[in-house]
Amino acid sequence: MVLSTLAKSLKHLASKPYTRLVPKKSNPFKTDNMRGAHTLDMLKCTGCSMCQQVCPAACIDMVTVEGDYPQNPRRRFPRIDHSKCTFCGLCVEYCPVGALSMTTVTGFELFTTNKDTTFKQPLQLRESVGRITVTKDLFTNAYGGVAPREKTAMGKGEK
Repeated sequence: MVLSTLAKSLKHLASKPYTRLVPKKSNPFKTDNMRGAHTLDMLKCTGCSMCQQVCPAACIDMVTVEGDYPQNPRRRFPRIDHSKCTFCGLCVEYCPVGALSMTTVTGFELFTTNKDTTFKQPLQLRESVGRITVTKDLFTNAYGGVAPREKTAMGKGEK
């Protein structure tokens, strides 16, 4: 076993390194469940700030937006700082109304030298810049149609 591992190591040590030149020669690799930039459906958002509470990077804060939103009388919507965001998807998973989703826009597409452009205001989040890939349904279906908190609550009472 040691000799086979050593042989594989020597084989790879002698080969050329594999490096993709993105975006100059090839497009970035993307999957069906790519977690990238966020989109916000302002007609669904109730301003509950659940996304802000579950964010481990503390990159979401709630700001007031002018306009008439009957489902959100305080007119508070999330503002996301993409320079801090880890793109974990917890905000999408825990949004009770499914107002947040994620798109395929990642990496070099979000790169900027001006940090002021990494703050995405609610009106900017409203505009979808890529194909939507991650929604609340993705997380709900992964748990057999039941949200994770509901599943644990049901499991406690059953014998």
